Amino acid sequence: MSWDRPRRDRRPSPSDAAAAGRSPSGLAQRHAIDPFALFCAYHLGITEEGGYRFQNIHQVAKRFSTNAAVIKQLLADFEMDSDTVVHSAFDLAGAQVDIMLAPEGINRVEVARELYAQFRAAPKRARNWIKELDEAARENERIFGARLKAKS
Repeated sequence: MSWDRPRRDRRPSPSDAAAAGRSPSGLAQRHAIDPFALFCAYHLGITEEGGYRFQNIHQVAKRFSTNAAVIKQLLADFEMDSDTVVHSAFDLAGAQVDIMLAPEGINRVEVARELYAQFRAAPKRARNWIKELDEAARENERIFGARLKAKS
């Protein structure tokens, strides 16, 4: 991410679910959990104070005064569950690094607004697991193959 690149000022509506054409989750309303806030906490590790810390589902649940089952259901309701993320063209690992390494003085939540918009706009893609595993095996052979053969 280019920190000095100008960003569009994107102000989310009160409910990103409604803005995306989906009705807001009744579960989300009962627990007062906004999709953007959940994305920031669960996927990007943004703390309540605006810092960074990896947070598992139980820590996120505690932050929102609920339990892991509610968070898991909301992730599915908001189409932010692991299956959706895996089949998205969005680079979540890159987004996490951008948030983790944000320089002093950068507001992580503001950076996350653009990342959230990119996540929502990212096309879904079918994964070819066999191809990906074959490519990974070739890459491992290229990197580690010579060393492994030398030890034999």
